[in-house]
Amino acid sequence: MKDSGHRDCVEKALAHELSGRTPVNNFALVTAARSAGITVDAARWHPKASAKVSVDYALKTRSDFVKPVLDSQVPFADLGMNIVFPEDDYGYSRGHPVETSEDVDALAFFDPNVAEECPLFTKVFTEGLEATAAYLPEDLHVCGLSWGPLTASGYLMGAEEMLMCTFMDPGLVKKLVKKTAAFVSDMQVKMLDAGATVIWVADPTSSGDMISPDMYAEFSLDATKEVIRAAKAFEDVPAFLHICGNTLGTIPLVLGTGADCFSLDFTVDVAAAKHAADKMSIMGNIDPVGMIMSGTPDSIDRECRRIIQAAGTDGGFILAPGCETPQSSPDANVAAMGAAGRGFWKE
Repeated sequence: MKDSGHRDCVEKALAHELSGRTPVNNFALVTAARSAGITVDAARWHPKASAKVSVDYALKTRSDFVKPVLDSQVPFADLGMNIVFPEDDYGYSRGHPVETSEDVDALAFFDPNVAEECPLFTKVFTEGLEATAAYLPEDLHVCGLSWGPLTASGYLMGAEEMLMCTFMDPGLVKKLVKKTAAFVSDMQVKMLDAGATVIWVADPTSSGDMISPDMYAEFSLDATKEVIRAAKAFEDVPAFLHICGNTLGTIPLVLGTGADCFSLDFTVDVAAAKHAADKMSIMGNIDPVGMIMSGTPDSIDRECRRIIQAAGTDGGFILAPGCETPQSSPDANVAAMGAAGRGFWKE
């Protein structure tokens, strides 16, 4: 594997140091399959194909990170939930196994280290990350993926029902989130063991558009902190946390999770976020639909330069879309983002 400076550039950004360019994360999963002209199914269930299309796409778009085609619904299928997997899109759930406290007690999470208990997770996540690490021609950071404990709990209970229960039966939600956090921790550790070089936690249900900062502190903060702590105890690698929506009021709390970098949605003012994040780095936050999917290379270049300038030129920042790169995004648009991380500094 060639040392092309990808990880060094990221490490410097996380340490608030300069490296001559802004690191870039293309924030892509199934988009890589679409770019390669294959279906999600052709990558999702085939680790070598997942690795190849993802790494090739990362290099083509000048990303410093790569994430194989990891469908976040796969672990729930191994738990026995009714998950539908469309041929060319992510899976989705039909039904939820948790309604009562007794249901939480009865939840039997699989052990990610025992393939017989989780054949789908093993195929998609464990083997997908192993194949990616083996195929990697350059030192890209390899990302795993799990939902945060609150979001994962929402899949188990139903997000709407769970949010209602934060008012009607908060003890039930806390019990579920605590138990789920241990499961998420186990998956994160297994992903590191399989070849991931960073911790990646996505927690859209903790969005400031869905819950208040006080609710985040009550229901999500400690569980997320435990996931990051457990993963870092296995391997001390950078931890990335993404939360959708307007999270400016949540950032001071995120500082307590142990995350090294907080990924921002495009609705957050990046300058204000950089100030609120203090010594924690931030990542973002180009509009994924309005710009990455629907813009032009020129408009994306201008927007990237504006965001880099707004984030300050003193390190502590990684350029990326504000959420996952949409499937139909033109390659040229995503590549323009990668080029902007370098072009800003050359000028």
